[in-house]
Amino acid sequence: MVDLNADLGEGFVTDYDMLPWLTSVNICTGHHAGSQELTFELSQIATKMGKRIGAHIGFPDRPTMGRELPPNGVPATWIESIHLQFSELSSNSENFRPDYVKPHGALYHWLNQQPTVQESDWHSIWDHISASGLPFLGLEGNQHQIQCLSRSITFIREGFCERGYDDLGNLIPRGQLGAMLHNIEDITQQALDLSDKVDSICIHGDRDDAPYVAEAVYKKLIQEGIEVGF
Repeated sequence: MVDLNADLGEGFVTDYDMLPWLTSVNICTGHHAGSQELTFELSQIATKMGKRIGAHIGFPDRPTMGRELPPNGVPATWIESIHLQFSELSSNSENFRPDYVKPHGALYHWLNQQPTVQESDWHSIWDHISASGLPFLGLEGNQHQIQCLSRSITFIREGFCERGYDDLGNLIPRGQLGAMLHNIEDITQQALDLSDKVDSICIHGDRDDAPYVAEAVYKKLIQEGIEVGF
C-alpha cells in the first residue's frame, strides 16, 4: 500500500480536480500562499471525502511562495511566523485539525540539513514539531528522519514521482537540469518504483497538468495491483 499526497490550498484552480485521486492532502496554512479561509474550506471538503489532512507550514515569503532562502539566512520574522503557525494549529482546531505535518518548500529543505548557523532557530522549529504530537512527512535518510527518530516523532517516508533526485537522495533544486520530470510515462514509472520504498508519494499541485498527473499515477498503481491509501 502507498499513499498519494499533494500540496493544496495555495491558490491554484486545479486543487478540487486533484482531490479524487489523492488519499492525503497537505493544506497550506495561509502564510506562504493561500488564506486561512481557503485552509478551512479545503480541510472541510477533504475531511468529508475521507482524506488524511496535513498541515503544510511554510516560510511567509509570498513572492517566491516560500520556496527560496535569503542568502544571509532565515529572517527572524520568518522564524516567528513558523512559531505562530504551530500556535494556530491549536487555536483553529475546530476548523483545521491536521493528522500530520509536512513543511513547505524552503522550510522543508532547511529542516533536512543540519545548519552551521541559526542552529537554535532550527532546533526550535523541530521542538514545535515534536510538541505538536503529529507525525512528520519527509525525506528518508537525512535530518528529517534523524530528528524524528531522536525525538520520537512518527516518521512518514515521502517520495516525489515528478521530481529528480541527486546521488545522495536529495531533490534536485528547481531550476536545475533534471529537477522536474515532464513525460507522463517517466512520472508513472517513478511512482511505481517508489511505491515499495516510501509510505507516501507526492504530486505537486502547482503543475498546470496536476490533475492529469494525479489521475495517471493513481491508475498506474491500481493497474499494477498496488493499493492506494494510508
